[in-house]
Parts: sequence; structure tokens; C-alpha cells
Amino acid sequence: MDSSCTLDLSDPNYSWEEDRKYILRGWALLFSILATLMVLSALDGRMAYLKGSYTGYVGLWINCRKYTCPNLGQVTVLIHMSMGFMMLALTQCFILLITMGLSFWPVFRRLNKIDLVFSFLSLSIGLLILLSMTLFVVHCQSLRPKPQISYLITSYLCWGSGALILWTGVLSYLNYAGMWSQDSFCWDRRVSYRRWASRLNSVKHVSRQSDSKSDPKQSEDRTNSLPLQGILTKPL
Repeated sequence: MDSSCTLDLSDPNYSWEEDRKYILRGWALLFSILATLMVLSALDGRMAYLKGSYTGYVGLWINCRKYTCPNLGQVTVLIHMSMGFMMLALTQCFILLITMGLSFWPVFRRLNKIDLVFSFLSLSIGLLILLSMTLFVVHCQSLRPKPQISYLITSYLCWGSGALILWTGVLSYLNYAGMWSQDSFCWDRRVSYRRWASRLNSVKHVSRQSDSKSDPKQSEDRTNSLPLQGILTKPL
């Protein structure tokens, strides 16, 4: 077996690579949570306000009993398509958050291509959100006679969530490809080195305990020789 393919836990470079992946994955998880909260604003229903030939609020899940809805007099096919894509995007968002949170557990640390899966999910979610919002805008612009359209902050939050989740997908892919230089993130590398040092010390401690249990007489002789070595090492 090639020695370059083996993972040495005592190597600080391996510890740096491991920490780098989890740090970037943590940022990706944070961006995914923020994007999910932004797209959940569409559940309010009010995404645009029409004034003119049609007056009232339009959206994906608007409550016409609570808000004024315009009587469009036509089947809103584009709205239903937009709702379907947005529901699919929300479902994938929850799947992404759950799997990304579980990926920090030690049992999933051997999955080397998990960031590639996160990248694929994030990019698909972003494209679904952008497609849903595009269909919604096309629906509003295709109304005849054309009313005055005022898009609300909910619409801009959905557009922003699509862009943010696309950036999350790019970040996850870069994390999978290892495109980040080891010379950057100096603070993170210092944390990684301390983690490597503590891990190495714990391994040494366990090995010493096993040696003392296997040969207590030798451990006692080694302990008694420590003061003598200290005396001999003192300068005359």
C-alpha cells in the first residue's frame, strides 16, 4: 500500500485539513440556515401589491381572508408552478440542514465526498428558488391590462436567499476540491495545531498508562530514576 495514501493522525497537516473542512462546512451551514429563514418569508403570502386594473396583494400562499386579493379572472398556472418549485426548494432546504448538521458527528467523518453532495443540493435549491421567483415575476408582468406592480420586501428576500444558497453550493464545492491554501486562515491553523498537540499528548498518555499496567516494576524503576536524572543534569 502506498504510504502517501495512509492518514497519519500524528501529522499536523492532516489535522489542519480536517479542521479546515469543518470550519468551511460550518460557514456553509450558517449560510444555509440564513437562506432558509429568508425563503420562509414567502409563507407570509404577500410578495407584491397590484394597483390599477387589479388591486390587492399577490403571492404564493396568500390568505385572501386576511388580505385583499385581486380578482384576476384567469387560471394562475404560473403561480401554481412557482408554488411547486418553491415547495420543492423548501423540502430540499430542510434535508440539507439536517444532513449538514449530522455530518459533524464523528461517525460521518469518513465520508470524503459529503461536501460534494452538499454542493449539489445547495445549487439545486438555489436554481429552484430563482426559477420559482422568475415564474412569479412573469405572472405579474403578463397580467392584462397591466397594473402597477410594487414588489414587497418578501420578494427581495427570496431573491437574496437564492443567491445566498448558490454561494453556499460554491463554498461546499471548494471545500470538497480543497481549493483553499494552507498559508491562509492562520488563526484556524493555530487552533488546528493545538488540537493536534492535545491529541498527540492524549495518545502518549494512554500509551504510558498501558505500559505501566503491563510492567509495573519497570514503571516504578523508571519513576525512581527521574530524580537521579534531574540531579545529574544540573550544572556543576
